[in-house]
Formats: sequence, C-alpha cells, structure tokens
Amino acid sequence: MDEASQSVEALRAVAALRAAQAEVEHLRLAQEAGQIGSWEWDLATDRMVWSAQMFLNLGLPPSENRDLYPLLMRAIHPADRDTAASAFAEARSRVGPMRVETRLVWPGEAPHWIVFLGRVDGDADGMPVVMRGITIDSTRRRAAEESAAEALRDLSRRLVQRAARRGRQLDQSRAQMQAIFDNSPDWLTLFRATPDGRFIYADMNSATERAYGLSYDQVIGRPLEDILGPEQAELPLRLMRACIATGQNQRYTARRTMAAVTRTIDVMFVRVPETHEGDSFIMATARDITEREAIEERLRQSQKMEAVGQLTGGLAHDFNNLLTAVMGNLELLAHRVGDDPGATKYLAAMRRAAENGAKLTEQLLAFSRRQHLQPRAVDLNGVIGGMRDLLSRTIGTTIRVHTVLAPQLWPAMVDPTQIEVAVLNLAINARDAMPLGGTLTIETRNLHGHHQAIPAELAGQDCICLSVRDTGTGMSEDVLRSAVEPFFTTKAVGKGSGLGLSQVYGMVQQSNGAMHIESRLGAGTAVHLYLPATAGAEALADDGLFSAQHEQPSGRILVVDDDPSVREVTVQMLRQGGYGVTEADSGQAALDALARGEAYDLMVVDVAMPGLSGIETTARARQKFPGLRVLYVTGYADPARPDRCGDDPLIRKPFRLADLVAEVEAVIRRPIAACGGNIVPLQPHR
Repeated sequence: MDEASQSVEALRAVAALRAAQAEVEHLRLAQEAGQIGSWEWDLATDRMVWSAQMFLNLGLPPSENRDLYPLLMRAIHPADRDTAASAFAEARSRVGPMRVETRLVWPGEAPHWIVFLGRVDGDADGMPVVMRGITIDSTRRRAAEESAAEALRDLSRRLVQRAARRGRQLDQSRAQMQAIFDNSPDWLTLFRATPDGRFIYADMNSATERAYGLSYDQVIGRPLEDILGPEQAELPLRLMRACIATGQNQRYTARRTMAAVTRTIDVMFVRVPETHEGDSFIMATARDITEREAIEERLRQSQKMEAVGQLTGGLAHDFNNLLTAVMGNLELLAHRVGDDPGATKYLAAMRRAAENGAKLTEQLLAFSRRQHLQPRAVDLNGVIGGMRDLLSRTIGTTIRVHTVLAPQLWPAMVDPTQIEVAVLNLAINARDAMPLGGTLTIETRNLHGHHQAIPAELAGQDCICLSVRDTGTGMSEDVLRSAVEPFFTTKAVGKGSGLGLSQVYGMVQQSNGAMHIESRLGAGTAVHLYLPATAGAEALADDGLFSAQHEQPSGRILVVDDDPSVREVTVQMLRQGGYGVTEADSGQAALDALARGEAYDLMVVDVAMPGLSGIETTARARQKFPGLRVLYVTGYADPARPDRCGDDPLIRKPFRLADLVAEVEAVIRRPIAACGGNIVPLQPHR
C-alpha cells in the first residue's frame, strides 16, 4: 500500500473513532438526562464497574474501588438485603435477562426504590461470565403504585362496607316484606308453575290460612285444584296460565265458600319476574270485598231511591196542581147546581175521587220525604198500646199479636200520626204474608249510640228501634231489593197499591231515621225502624192564632201562580169568599202590579214558579213594601228552608174553598207586626 492510501485509511479510522466517541457521549448524556445508571459485573472476578449516575442512583459517593458488591449490599435497605442477595445469586447462576427491584437506605430521607435491569451473558460453553445492565430510580413509580394500591384498598374497604350495609338493608327489607306478607289482611299466596301446567302452593300468609280453614302444612306442596276443588279452580287456573304465558296481570271477582263462609273476593295474579331453578312463580293477592260490595249496593239502592223519590215528588206536585183545579171547580160548581139531587150525588162522587187522589199524592210525598210532618216526643209503647184494638180488627182472628215493649223506653222524635200509619201499614203487609195465620210481633227497645245494631246513618246516636216481625212467607233477594220502591207489589191486581212500605220508608227518612228489612223465603220478615231519641216530651205549639170567624170577609188580594188552571180556581174561590182579587202569572208580573201603586192586603203566591220563585218574589216585593202580608201555596210539603221563608204561612195543594178562605182571613186579620206564626210551619228541605 502506498503512502497516500495509508493516509486515507488513517483518516477513516480517526473519523470512525470520533463517531464512536460521539455516540458514547450521546449515550452518556441521555443516561444522565434520564438518571439511568449503568453497571458491569465480572462474575469470574466478582469485580464491578459503575457509571457515575449509578453511584448517584444508589446515593453513594463515587469510588475507584472495583469491589463494589459489599458496598451495594450496604446501600440496600436492611429489610430487603436478604431478598436482594437471593435475587442477584439466582440471576448470576443462569444466562438470560434479569430484574431486581429493592429499597435503598437514602441518606437523611425515607428509603428510595431502585430497579436493576440487565442481562447475563455466557461463554462458549454457556456458562455465565458477565452481567451488564442499568439502574433506574423507581421511587416515584412505586409511590404512584402505592398510592394507587392504597386507593384500591380504600375502595375495596368502602365496597366491602357498602356491601355489608346493603346486605343488612336487604335483610331488613326481607324481614319487613316477610312481616308485611305474614300480617297482611289480604290473602297472599305464592304458586310454583310446573311444566305440565299445574300450580303448586309454595307459600301463603296467615290470612290465607284463616280463609281456607287449613294450616300451612296442609296446603303447601299441593296443587290448586286439590284445595279449591276442580270446579272452583277452573277459572283461576285459566287466568294463571295466561299470566305465565303473557306476563300480564290477570284479575277476577267471584263468590267463594271456604271454611263454611261465603265471601266475595277480588283476586289478582302477578308473575314473579325471577325464576328459581328454572321454575316460574305467580303471586296471588285475594281481598275480601264482601262488606265493600254490600256498602256499594246500599249506596246504589239509596241513589236509586233518591232518584225515584225526586221523580215521585215532582209527579205529586204536578198532580196536586191538577187536583187543586178539579176540587176547586167542583166546589164552585156545587153552589150552582142548587138542590138537584142527581147533580149533588155526582158531584159528591167526583169530590171523593179527587180526595182519594189527594191521599195518593200524600203517599207519594211521604215516599219522596216531602210530606209535612209534625214531630214531637212520642212514647212508642203508648202508641202501640193504643193501637191494639185497631190492629186486632185489621189483621183478623187467625193471626196472634204479640208485643215485646221495653220498659222505660226513651221518647222518640216522630210525628205520632205518621208512626201509627207506619205500624198499621207494616201490620197489613204482615197479615197478607200470613194467609194461613201466624204470629205478628211488635217490639221496642232502646239502643245506645255504640250499639252494633244501629245502622251507619245513625252511628253514634241514641235511638229507639221499633221492629215488626211476622212468621209469613218471607221475600226473595230480588223482591227484597225492590220492596220500598213505589208501586212495587207482589200482591194480585187490585189487592194493593205498592205504596205502603214506600210511605213508611219516606216517613222514617224524613224523621232522620233509618229502616232495615230482614227476610228470607219461608222464614218470615222483620222490618226495623230506627228513630232518633229525644230527651223529653216536647210538644209542638198550637198553630192557630185566631178562633173567631168574621161575618163578612173583605180585602184585596194579589194571586200569583204560573199554572193557569190553579190560578183561575184560586181567584174564583177568593172572589166567592168575598175578596177583591187581582191575578199575576209570574213573579215579575206581581212586582209590576205592586209597582203600579195598587194596594193589597195579602199576596197569595205559589212557591215553585219558573223565573222568580215565590220566595224571591216576596223578598223583592218587601224591599219596597215591607208590610206586605204573604200566604205561600205549594204542591210540595216542605218547599224551602224556614230561614228563607221567615214566618210567612203556607197552605198545601189541593185545598178546599173553606180551608183557603179560613187561612186567608186569618192572615189578613192579624196585625202586620204579628204576621209570622206559620199556619203550616215550613220544615228544612232535605
């Protein structure tokens, strides 16, 4: 090789050396930046070579000593020395990668962590000869790991605590649910559905045991049809299968006889969402609604009777208007026929028919609770005692009358005449129910407010119970439900009007009492009247204010009625009685007549009129004429509240000429300041 070639090779060698030195320098700088120490361990001589960063990572001062293993062991935390020595010994015994992480004793501070990462190389025979590697300060990583581990441990502790708390809550909830299940008044039953379509009793509460009349052990594990019977189980089985198939709740209501008790029950089936060992379950809830159903039936009956009462009351009012015109015209006609015996006979027959119609309206008004009552303290024992002869004559000799009258019976607040009519009606009904004879028992007794026999309408009130019992044919349930409806009768055509019980019912209701009927076919009937008790024998004041009759009536009267026929007959009666009369067909027409300045001694006004009622007409008239005398006329018995009518008197339709003239004269003859005592006192409209 010539000299030039040698120079070129030398230059290349120098460049390569410089490049290698630069690479080494770059590696050193990178290690220093990353705080990575390097080391080499000659396993044959046990000598070590450490980089400067290695000393820094171990927290030791630099040293030229090559026997560094003892120095390394002293730098390792005493608690980790044995473990670290074992790890290094294991690593030097084989060729391959090695890793050792341990704590260091750090001067003046808490122990640091360092990790040794390296490799053991072997000779040609595969025997380990040298171990080379690096060290990295792992304190921050270990701290982060410890923090994460502590956070994980804390989370784990909280989860365990929460799980324990939820477990306790779940146990409490289970206990509460079990308590609710065991103590519920509803019949709660859990059924297990089998693959063949049967439903097996899996659990039930105490209410179900009592309803079935069977113990828990007698029922659990048996199919539904074994307990209810095939016929009664048919409907619930069909619904339970539908519940399992569709997942939708199923419900039904039925009458069931269990443990010798017949009840109406409302049953619902709900599929349990979870399964157990592949089996589906149904929760059945059954509620005894017998009492609720009875209350609803009583409410429906009460509403029906109220509606019928309103209808009959309205019919009676209209009928009274017709009868007023008929009877009034008959009386007016009687004065024109003179002494004609034939005409007089026909008029008398017509008057009797009209009076019978008036009695019929009274019965209708009694049912609709719109008749006029005069309640006072009445000794029912005395009333019944006084009716013995009448009852004996009425019911005949084949029926024995037996009385059970309570001693020291409280006085009852009732109209004495109407209670006699009620007892007589009940006795006649009892007679008709005993065509072959029997026993009629009339009983009285005192009932304190807390007595269980008192109906709900009078709960908490002291009352007297008047019972009329017979040993007759009794009534079916259908007949019993309709017994008090007007015109309902089981008697043959022409044998009864169907208004007897209706009149009794209306009188008792209007007297703030209650009526209850017990009856079964072949077992007779008992009608119980519950009437409010009163503290003493109160008597009603005499309504008559004047007894003297004046020889010649006189005065000017304004008649106000929207019904032309009633208004016409009233006007003619008053004119025949000697009064001057002006008529008006409405409340507004009456106010207009008064506004014209015409003077009137009395205004006779119908209570119920379209537009302005009689009460409203009176109120407006007295704003300008405060001394105006008023006589109300009505086809009802109790048209309004007394506080709205004041003390103005009232006469009921149909009325006769003599009655009308007498009432008018009585009102006119009273001084204006004394106008107030009712001829027929108005009672509160109920």
